[in-house]
Amino acid sequence: MNVLSGLKLHVSHILSGVVIGLLLFGVACGSAAPPETTAPESTTPDTVAPAPTTAPAPVAMPEPAKATEMEINPGKLTVMIGEFANERFDQLYVEGGHGGRTYAGMMHGFLISSNERVELVPGIASKWGLSADGLTWTFTIRKGVKFHDGSDLTTEDVIWSLDHYFGAQALEHTSRSQSLLVSRVFDKIELVGPDEVNLATKSPVTQIAQVVSGAGSTWYPVMPKRAQLYDTDQELAYHKNPISAGPMKLLELDPASSMKFERFDDFYYQPDHGFLQDKRMNFQSLDLFLVSEEATRVAAMRAGEVDIAPASLPSRKQVEAGGGRLVFAQEGVAVEVRWMGCWEPQHPCSDKRVRQALDYAIDKELIRDTLYGPEVFVVKGWVGVTPSAIGYTAALDPRPFDPDKARKLLVDAGFPGGKGFAKLIINTWGDTSSPFQVEGAQIVADSWRRELGIDVEVVVGEETGIKKQWKAQQINGQVMWRDDEARRDATAWTNSAYGNIKTKNRRHEDAELLRVVEETVQIVDQDKREEAMTKLFPRLKDESYQLGMGYVNIPWAVGPRISSWEPYPISGWVTALHTIVWK
Repeated sequence: MNVLSGLKLHVSHILSGVVIGLLLFGVACGSAAPPETTAPESTTPDTVAPAPTTAPAPVAMPEPAKATEMEINPGKLTVMIGEFANERFDQLYVEGGHGGRTYAGMMHGFLISSNERVELVPGIASKWGLSADGLTWTFTIRKGVKFHDGSDLTTEDVIWSLDHYFGAQALEHTSRSQSLLVSRVFDKIELVGPDEVNLATKSPVTQIAQVVSGAGSTWYPVMPKRAQLYDTDQELAYHKNPISAGPMKLLELDPASSMKFERFDDFYYQPDHGFLQDKRMNFQSLDLFLVSEEATRVAAMRAGEVDIAPASLPSRKQVEAGGGRLVFAQEGVAVEVRWMGCWEPQHPCSDKRVRQALDYAIDKELIRDTLYGPEVFVVKGWVGVTPSAIGYTAALDPRPFDPDKARKLLVDAGFPGGKGFAKLIINTWGDTSSPFQVEGAQIVADSWRRELGIDVEVVVGEETGIKKQWKAQQINGQVMWRDDEARRDATAWTNSAYGNIKTKNRRHEDAELLRVVEETVQIVDQDKREEAMTKLFPRLKDESYQLGMGYVNIPWAVGPRISSWEPYPISGWVTALHTIVWK
């Protein structure tokens, strides 16, 4: 029996197993994809600047490039990943990690796309823009875009999708933070021309372009219009037969086991539609398997039965023995300590000195050197604002290990030697995107006990359950040791986490800080907003509601049939499969 045919026999074991045996990552050997070669990227802006008038002024598409014939490999690409989220295909109902983003990127089409630098470029929308008052986004919808069933994607589908995600009623149907953020200030969605759709809000939401792009871990694609905005039966029917406009169409879903896709020849991102690059897949089909255990993934790689899978340095020799190698996605995920509910005065963490003391008592370099290795775990950036992000400066790099300063801050806060400090719980879970979360939490707990005299307990749970407790405010006063996605543009995240007291994702309830964040994220002029964010981030870091540890370059095992693959940076999921070159 080969490895793949034996997978179903191990599904129950796979789902209950915890990824173990991951030790040290190897030297990063991959990089961002090379620029598009059919035309210089600089000839056309990648993003759309807000107009200096009351009407949006979107940027025009570049001149179409001459279509080139693509050679299609008649075979199949096989990919294994560690989790499938909850296997839903509508973002409003997705719970879980980056596994959902992997299959979403394969099958969905987005209003706005991204390039190899994770900058925004046209997608289903050929143009987009924001009005000078920041209240109206206008999207010009490309003609000729097809859904997987051969039907035309229309402005009605765009209007339905935007209303579904962000309309006034979305508040009652989802817990997705970006949906809730827009829904609370939603005004209207309307057709304003044959191919132009307006999304208006009652106050500026300058990050909508980023939210509806395919560049982040959350995904809001254009779906075919359904009869109702929200209907359980219709949603379940879509789940069983998810039609979208992405590069691959889903053929089969075997729950908790696999998904089978085939190439969508009519995918819109190709020169025939005016693009400078062809992002259609150059292979005919793809099998995506859920395999939580690294040993099983590596065995399949050695047997020549898988082309791409997450791996680690202890498995490197085995991967290479099978003719494969490791490729790294740069700045894949960030690692952090996140405080919960510190606005409640009964918790020690309501005092900023306490939050900062515990930060100085963490030896980030020890975590790097013990668990990862210096070329994989990089002690830079603050939470998701890594060096490739807009607004990054060296001022955001993690605080140094300084136990003397940590003890003094704790004394000043009234907890000398940890006296009077109630047991502190660190909540964490096993994570295939960012291994060693449990081990990292243990190192932090040991340091806090040793350096500060605090009683600390590490509680290992399940990601979805812990996040539900957090949003229900059941773990206030505690911390989460977790990974978080890196971001090219953190405006949306900053607004959700620090600028809106109504969101469950909030970090604080400081009225003055809320005002500063709200004013910053609502700056319409993109250059001025980026400048303001550069000043805002160090202040948010100083508040220490989130303690940045650094970021991880994610390793992928790549099999011998693939000559090259260039995964996009700032992505903790499988990306850029159109860059694959076969041997």
